[in-house]
Amino acid sequence: MAVKLYDLTQQIYQGMPVWPGHVRTVVWDHDTHETTVQEGGYSWASKGIMLCDHGPTHVDAISHMRADGDTIDVEPLDKFYGSGVVLDVSEADPDGYITKEILEHAEEKSGIKVEKGDTVLLYTGHYVNNYGTDQYLKRHAGLDQEATQWLVDKEVKNFGIDAPSTDNPKDRTFPSHLVTKANKLIHMENLSDLRPLLGKKFIFIGFPLNIRGGHGSPIRAVGVVEK
Repeated sequence: MAVKLYDLTQQIYQGMPVWPGHVRTVVWDHDTHETTVQEGGYSWASKGIMLCDHGPTHVDAISHMRADGDTIDVEPLDKFYGSGVVLDVSEADPDGYITKEILEHAEEKSGIKVEKGDTVLLYTGHYVNNYGTDQYLKRHAGLDQEATQWLVDKEVKNFGIDAPSTDNPKDRTFPSHLVTKANKLIHMENLSDLRPLLGKKFIFIGFPLNIRGGHGSPIRAVGVVEK
């Protein structure tokens, strides 16, 4: 079976945008070919990386939201693999919320019904339009409680957004995270350009690192589409 792979992941680099208060991403040259050359001519290079488990494209473990929640190393891997759909919610006001009505409209536009066990990715256009600007961390739409509950009621196993948070950054009550906390629903943040998958049913892959006791993890998010 021939497939096409779509990378939905932001690059990891020093200076990349990270949620305010989280550990910044630091990358440095630890070994270089100039400093490791051996008598026979062989040399090597390696980098050191320090980053937050919520820094780049990542998934939130339940323990991120509640003290009694599972850490990322004990989450079943099937939560990060399976059928996926992208919903275009770009009509949402960047100073407001993605509502239940917007999700329902997006589902109708997509022509694909959200089914139990799906992974739902939300295209707001925020990454495409604002990544690399000072607005990326400050101004984007987030899900309200009713919209997040809509995803819970659909029994999705995972969902994600092309923005730094599933919540509007100006709303410090975190309505979406409160619903995912109550329902133990994992979710992903900082996805990249989702437009190539609009209107397509695909296989989503976004495995986390096996971080012992991790409250989240960077992922390599990929959409797999049959040709």
